[in-house]
Amino acid sequence: MIAVQDLYKTFEKVEAVNHLNVDFNPGVIGLVGVNGSGKSTLLRCISGIYSPNSGKVLIDGIPATEIEAKRKVFFLSDDPYAPRGASVDGILDFYCSLFEIDEVKFSEIISRFDLPRKRSVSTFSKGMRRQVFIALALSMKADHLLLDEAFDGLDPLVVDTIKGEVLDAAMNGKTIIISSHNIYALQHIVDRFVILSSGKIAETMETNDMGERFIKYQAAFPIPINEGNLTALGFNVLSFRQVGSVIHFVIAGDESSKTLIEDSLHPLLLEKVELGAEEVVALEMKLAKKEER
Repeated sequence: MIAVQDLYKTFEKVEAVNHLNVDFNPGVIGLVGVNGSGKSTLLRCISGIYSPNSGKVLIDGIPATEIEAKRKVFFLSDDPYAPRGASVDGILDFYCSLFEIDEVKFSEIISRFDLPRKRSVSTFSKGMRRQVFIALALSMKADHLLLDEAFDGLDPLVVDTIKGEVLDAAMNGKTIIISSHNIYALQHIVDRFVILSSGKIAETMETNDMGERFIKYQAAFPIPINEGNLTALGFNVLSFRQVGSVIHFVIAGDESSKTLIEDSLHPLLLEKVELGAEEVVALEMKLAKKEER
């Protein structure tokens, strides 16, 4: 298990991680949040690259800054290092000098990506380069994998291949933390989402429980209404949009909200609409910002 305890990290006067507490158990965890929310800083603290101002990170009970803990973790940054002019095989040789790698698995993944092994990686596109390092990360014998912006710049077929490999790794007991803006790619592989806002935990939720505290409606009313009408009923309105005579809105609440809206505003139409994973994550971040203000 990775245990983050009262972690605090600043850069000059900027609080990147603000007294954060969270545990990461084996499985696949999606780490999400807007730019500047602290995702990359948190991953660098977990991997021992950054030392916190205060608090600590424990890797299977061992402080993250100790060599024994670092052997258990592999961190793939959004801009990983490659030796100048190195081919795919050259990158593999370089990283094999630093980490324990399953070279057979690496070769299998590279062949599935159909990448030229002898060509200089400096001539690859951003997506091709990313594939090389994803293959490298998924071939690591480390117990904990930290993947920063894992799906950035990748096409859907490659993403599907990576998903399969990630799920296989999780089935073998690894902890895999994936930071990504691509919520759609994450939603079918992660066990849990951890949402950061301003260096703090905004929400942590199992994928099966996503959206439980939000309700989205589409409605039509006999008289014009606006967001203020819903706020006056005591609802925290997170989204309000009108298209023609139909209004789409999202509130923080439960099923009892429907009765209150019906009794107070007498809608001609009031239907609950299913929320997608991307909407739920966006709503959680929006709610966190409202609560901060």
